[in-house]
Amino acid sequence: MGGVEPVFALLHMPEEHGQHETAVLMCPPFGWDDICSYRSRRAWAQDLAGAGHPTLRLDLPGAGDSGGSPGDARLLAAWTETIGSAAAWLAASAGGRRVAAIGIGLGGMLICRAVARGAPIAEAVLWAVPTKGRMLVRELRAFGKAESSKFSPREDFKVQPLPRGYVGAGGFVLSAGTARSLERLDLATLDLPEDRLRRVLLLGRDGTAVDASLLEHLERAGRDVSVAPGTGYHAMMAEPLKAEPPTEVFAAVESWLSKSRDHDVIGPAGLVGASSLIDEAAARRRRKVEPSVTRTGLARERDSTELTVGDAVIRERSLAIEQPFGRLFAVLSEPTTTQTTDLGAILLNAGAIRRIGPNRMWVELARRWAARGVPSLRLDLEGLGDSDGDGDRFAEAAELYTPQLVDQVRTAIDVVEAHGVAHRFVLAGLGSGAYWSFHGALRDERAVAAFMLNPRTLFSDGSQEAVRYVQKGFFQPGSRRTPRALIKRTVARVQALGDRDQLDPLLDLLRDGEKQALFVFSENEPLHEELERQGRLPGNERWPNVKLELIPGRDHILRPHYSQERAHEALDRALDRELSRGPGG
Repeated sequence: MGGVEPVFALLHMPEEHGQHETAVLMCPPFGWDDICSYRSRRAWAQDLAGAGHPTLRLDLPGAGDSGGSPGDARLLAAWTETIGSAAAWLAASAGGRRVAAIGIGLGGMLICRAVARGAPIAEAVLWAVPTKGRMLVRELRAFGKAESSKFSPREDFKVQPLPRGYVGAGGFVLSAGTARSLERLDLATLDLPEDRLRRVLLLGRDGTAVDASLLEHLERAGRDVSVAPGTGYHAMMAEPLKAEPPTEVFAAVESWLSKSRDHDVIGPAGLVGASSLIDEAAARRRRKVEPSVTRTGLARERDSTELTVGDAVIRERSLAIEQPFGRLFAVLSEPTTTQTTDLGAILLNAGAIRRIGPNRMWVELARRWAARGVPSLRLDLEGLGDSDGDGDRFAEAAELYTPQLVDQVRTAIDVVEAHGVAHRFVLAGLGSGAYWSFHGALRDERAVAAFMLNPRTLFSDGSQEAVRYVQKGFFQPGSRRTPRALIKRTVARVQALGDRDQLDPLLDLLRDGEKQALFVFSENEPLHEELERQGRLPGNERWPNVKLELIPGRDHILRPHYSQERAHEALDRALDRELSRGPGG
C-alpha cells in the first residue's frame, strides 16, 4: 500500500463475537516521539481490538520498518498516499466497516491531509496536532539546536553538518524538500469532502489546549467536534524505559468511538465512565489480543515483501517466535539471490527501543547487509517492541541485564538457522544490546562475533555501576542512593580486585574461541574510560581479536547524525573482517 515502497503495518483483529462497526487506523508521530510512544500505542491497539475494533498500526514511509528513506524529498506526498491506501485497505479487510483514524502530532496532520484528498476516514482522534506544519518544523529545529549544543563533539573530531535545509532532531531527519512541504501545510485551508471526517475528537496535552485554529476550522466546516484534555501525553513521551500508557485517554477514546454522534461523551469534568473503562482495558491487556498470524514450524511467519537496496533486491518477512511467556517478534532481511556466505546477523534492542534500533539504524544496517548476502534479524526481546511480556519491569534499567534475555537471543539464532539462511552469526547491539551480544558470543558456539556499541556494563550484578560511584567519590556506605545489598557486593569487589574485575578471563574465552569483539564508544562513555585506564585496550597483545573504535558525539544512543555515520562505518568494517575470515574463522 502507499505507493512504490512497501509499508509495514500490524493488524490487531478482535474475537469474532462482539466486533464493533468501526475499524481504527493508528498513525504515529514523528521521530523520537514515535520511539517513546511505541509500546503505549501497541497497548492502545490491543485495548481497541479487545473492545471489538479491528485496529491497524502503521509505520510511515521512511520510518520504522517501512520502506523508503527519511532523506526522500517527497515524503509528505508518500505519507498522505499511504494513509489513504491504508484506510481503504482496512475498510475492505474489516468487512466494510467505517474507519476512524487516530493521529498523534504529525500523524494527525497527515490524516487531515489524506481526508482532503479523499481518504475514506469517517472519524478522527487528533492528539497534540498543530494547524500549521511550520509550527511542527520549528519545534523540531529548536529541539535539534538544543541537542547540537549538548552533544557536540570534541574539536579534534571533524564532522560534516547535515545538508542545507535538512532538519535533524532526536536522532531523526527530514530532508529539505520534506521540511519545506511541511512548512507550507496549513490544515485550516484544507477543503474537507462532505462525506468524510464527520466526527472529530481533539485532544490537548497535559494542560495545553488544543489548537484553536484547527478547532475553529473543523466547526466552521460543520463537523461534530469534541474536546478533551489528553492527560498522560508527557508520560507517554518519556524516554522508552520510563514511558507510561495514557490509560485515561484510552478510555475516553473508546467511549467516544462507541457513541453515536448524537451523544456527548466528554462532560465538563473530563471523562464519562473513565474508571470502569480503564479497568476493562487492563483486563483485556491481560488477555492479550494479538496481531493475526499463521504457524510455520519454529516460528509463526507473516507476509514477506521485497525491497530494492542499491542494485540488489532483498526480501523481508516478520516472525513471531514461540516462547513460554508468549511470542518474540522479529523481522528478517535476507538476500533474494543465491547466498554466498553462511554468515548471518542478529540485531538487538538498544535498551527499550524497538527492533528498528537507535535512530532506525538497525533497519538501514539490516537491509544493507542483506544486500551484501548476509541475512539479518531485527529482534524484540521479551517485553520490548512488539514482543509479549511485561515491559513495565524495565523501568529499572538493571532488569535489562539478565541471563534469561541472552537465552532468548540464542533462541533467535535457532530460528534463523532452522530457516537455512545462516549457520554462523554476528551479534550486534547498543547499551544493554551490547551486553546481550557479548554474553551471547560467550555462550553460543555459532556466535562468532560481538559488535558492541556503547556498552555501559558487561556484567549482570550491577556492581560495575556501583564501582563507578566508589571511584568518583559519590558513594557513601549507608547512603539511600545505593541499595544495601549492592553496597556489600561493591565493597567486597573493590577490596578484592582494585581496578580489575572478571572481564579478563571472559575476553580470554573469546580469544580462545577465535571470536571477534568490537567495541565502539562515543565520547565520555564510562566503560571506555575504565578499559583505557586499566590498559586493556586498544592494542593489547593479549587480545588480538578485540578491536576498539571511537566516534564523535557525547550521546549514548547516537542521536547526532555524524555519530550514526561513524558507527555504521565501524560496523561495516567489522563485518568485512568477519566475511574475510570465512567459515570456520
